Amino acid sequence: MGGRVLRIADDNGLRGAALLFPRGMEGGQRVYTLRVNEAGGREREAGSGSQGAGGQEQLFESQLLAAAADLVAPDRVVLYWPEDAKTYTATHRRIGALDIGAPGAEELPAIQIMRAAIWGIAPSDQFSTDLYSAEFGPGTSLVARANGELVGFLLGFYRFDGLDDLERAGVHAALGIESQMMGVTHRLRRAGLAASLKRAQALAACERGISVIHWTADPLQFPNATLNFHKLRAVAGEFYPAFYPFQNALNRVPASRFGITWLLSTAWGRAGFADNPHRGRGLDRFPGCVFLNNGTQILSGPHGAPYIAVEIPADWTTLQRDDLDTAAAWRTAADTILAEVVGFTPGRYLIADVATVGDRHFLVGHAFAPEIITDT
Repeated sequence: MGGRVLRIADDNGLRGAALLFPRGMEGGQRVYTLRVNEAGGREREAGSGSQGAGGQEQLFESQLLAAAADLVAPDRVVLYWPEDAKTYTATHRRIGALDIGAPGAEELPAIQIMRAAIWGIAPSDQFSTDLYSAEFGPGTSLVARANGELVGFLLGFYRFDGLDDLERAGVHAALGIESQMMGVTHRLRRAGLAASLKRAQALAACERGISVIHWTADPLQFPNATLNFHKLRAVAGEFYPAFYPFQNALNRVPASRFGITWLLSTAWGRAGFADNPHRGRGLDRFPGCVFLNNGTQILSGPHGAPYIAVEIPADWTTLQRDDLDTAAAWRTAADTILAEVVGFTPGRYLIADVATVGDRHFLVGHAFAPEIITDT
C-alpha cells in the first residue's frame, strides 16, 4: 500500500512497533497515519513538565513523529494511538433492499463475529475495531444491513502507488484504495450483496476523486471470479504464487492470489457499476479463444490468440476439503499457467471475464490492449 513497518527501541530494548498507513492527500501532499503499539500497552501517567511522566510522554511522541517524518519527507505524518477514545458514526445509503454505510460502535462486535465465522479466526487474530474509526481514517469502512441486521462488511485502506506493472502500462494513480477484507453472511451469498458492497465502495471512491481500487483474490474460487470480472469488470494483470503462508478451511494448499484492479474511470470499469443479470457466460463470446488446460493437464500455450480460457474447479473450497491431492494438482497447474500468461504488457493477458461450458468453469483472458486500462 506504500506504508512502512517501524521498530521502536531504546536503551532498554524493544519498546514496540508502529505502522505507517497511507491516510490520503491534502493539498497535493501525502499524509500518513502512524499507528503505534507499545509493548505492554500505552501508559499515561499524571504529571507535567519535561521532568515528569507527562513530559516524557510528550518527548517520546515528538521523537516518534520526527523519526517517521524523516522516513517519508516531505510528506506529513499524523500520530495515532489505538488506545485513545474513538468515534464511530453510522451512515446510511439505500441500495435496493440494503442499507449500506459506515458502521456505528454498536455494530463492531457483529463484524468480528461474522469474520470469525467465515474464516475461523481466533479473537486474538482479529483486526482491531479501531481501524473502522474516524480517527484512524480508513479508505473504506462499510457495513450492509438488511431489516436492521448486519449482513456484510467491507474494510479498505488508502494506498500510494505500488502498482508498478500498472504504472509502467500508463495508469498513474497517486492515491487508490486497497480493499482489504469483505465478508457477507452465509445465507445471502450469491444474492448480489458482495457486488452491492463493492459498488458502494467504488461510488465513495469516485466522490473523493479516486479511480483505482485494488485487492487480491484466489484464482481458483469461481464465485469470486464471477463477482470480480463478470459483474464488476475488474481485471487481473498480476499473479502471486504462494502469496500467503497461512492455512485455514479456505486455503488448505498454497494460497496463490491474483492482484485485482478495478479501474473506475475507464469504459471497461464503468460497466461494472450497473447490474446486468442477463449478460451471458458462454465461451462463444470470445472467438479464437484457446484452452490452456484440461483440468490439471496443461495444454499448449496461447500462441498469440486473442483470448485464452483457463479451467478452474467448480467448487474449490469443497475440493480442498474432500480431495487434497487433487486440489494440490489443480493449484500447481493453475500456478504454472497463470505465471506464464498474466501481465500488463503486450504478449500477455488480462484475466477479465469468466465462462461456463456445461459443468466446466473458466477464467477468460484478453490479450493485453491499452484501451482496456485507458481512461476514456
